[in-house]
Amino acid sequence: MKAVWNTLAGIAASATIMASASAGTLVDGYTLNLPAYGGSNAQVVKGVGALGFNGESYVTTTGNINNPTAPFTFTDNGIFNVTTNNGGASLLDFGQLTANYTGGTGTGTLASGQITFDAGGKLDIYYNPVKEYANAEKGGGTDDRFGATSGILIASFTQLAGGGGKINPDGSPSSNGDLTLLFQSTFFADGVWLDKDGNNLMAGLTFGFVTSNASQDVNTIDPIMKEVLSGSASNGNNPPAAFFVQNGGQLKLETNEVPEPATLAVFGIGLAGLAAMRRRKA
Repeated sequence: MKAVWNTLAGIAASATIMASASAGTLVDGYTLNLPAYGGSNAQVVKGVGALGFNGESYVTTTGNINNPTAPFTFTDNGIFNVTTNNGGASLLDFGQLTANYTGGTGTGTLASGQITFDAGGKLDIYYNPVKEYANAEKGGGTDDRFGATSGILIASFTQLAGGGGKINPDGSPSSNGDLTLLFQSTFFADGVWLDKDGNNLMAGLTFGFVTSNASQDVNTIDPIMKEVLSGSASNGNNPPAAFFVQNGGQLKLETNEVPEPATLAVFGIGLAGLAAMRRRKA
């Protein structure tokens, strides 16, 4: 199997797809009221509509790769840096907003390209007025997940069973289907996520989606990042059993009038190319 692999040139999540997922309303123009922390002043980001992120995840798989109809299982964890607002503008004047995804699991088949996620994964979002992500000199190391878990926790989510999606059987980037991860809110820091009227976004049902590019990362990966994600600085790509995935996309939020806990759905983190990789190995 070739080491170089590109799965998605781009996934487009249309307004029709979003409407079918929920009857809620897109949260546009909301405010991130990031608190004072570590001696730094508070930072307020207004007019948020789409948060752009990039990062890395590590996927391991098990199953009968010689039988395309047999199910396989996967695990995934990743770290992400949220850097832009509304399609390009820098999100923060200083510091960082990061996300830490751990414990993601699921199943799929090579023949159908269908991937389904299990419950139990966790997504945490942190704010830090100091840029430590990917900066070992300022503290970004194994203890704080490459700097992704440094700072103050401002939101937590737990993954729900379901989601997933279909990857086009021939693996062509232009035909890949949408991939979803579903999360339920377990914590929102009070006064941080605010709508246009200054109300907390915890009320009702909220979810987000990401259109994502994902490809096996064949570039030189920082040893600290390798150790954080895979457990060893010496680990490399060994597809389809284990591989690093480079990610990028946009996070959007939606509210729903259904009086249930806040929910988040994230499209594309980490697993967008899993089925295509397993098929090529087979």
